[in-house]
Amino acid sequence: MNPITCAGVHFGYRHAPVVRGVDLAVRPGELVALLGTNGAGKTTTMDLLLGQRRPDAGTIRVLGRDPCADRRRLTAEVGVLPQESGCAPGLTVAETVRLWLRLHGRRDVHRATAALLTEVELTHRADLRAGRLSGGERRRLDLAVALTGRPRLLLLDEPTTGLDPQSRAHTWALLRALREQGVTILLTTHYLEEAEALADRIAIMDAGRVVFTGTLDEAGGPGSLATTFHRIAGQPR
Repeated sequence: MNPITCAGVHFGYRHAPVVRGVDLAVRPGELVALLGTNGAGKTTTMDLLLGQRRPDAGTIRVLGRDPCADRRRLTAEVGVLPQESGCAPGLTVAETVRLWLRLHGRRDVHRATAALLTEVELTHRADLRAGRLSGGERRRLDLAVALTGRPRLLLLDEPTTGLDPQSRAHTWALLRALREQGVTILLTTHYLEEAEALADRIAIMDAGRVVFTGTLDEAGGPGSLATTFHRIAGQPR
């Protein structure tokens, strides 16, 4: 069973189509990078996978379940990093992580909090309120929250936006380690070098459709992704 399957998925706002027949499969233990220009439909596709919106047509299965009908059950198995941070600004970094660990029923709260903050390099910010973090630090806190449930599947919407090069490299190493542990990952990114560095396969969206899926070699090999992306994206459909 593939952790993610989309078949002929359509969705629109007030008769304006946004997702127009998306077909996408993500295999177990795979990291897939979803690329596309602004407005291509990436974030809406992520919302559909999360069950936050119901498709107008087509079928979506996440870990074998309908994400709308089984949204509560999937919460325990799917870690989510949205495009916009949802962390309460008045809580400290440590309080935020402890809260989400308790919501997931974790009993090892204090040990797990320390481990997660170490993983995202926020130990030195543990007692700082989330609202005082820099943009990159908030992104790292969002990632820690996404990991609190020990997820089988991660859905990450632009996970390294705002990170400095060192933090981005550390996050890449963490994502690679999670993939090696068997976690399946779908991420969106505007950084083509991020896709080249991390992805087992690449999917390119344009005008609401997935117009290319394949390995980096199938996209032209290392250093060729930018050429392939600009050749494919934005073409008349």
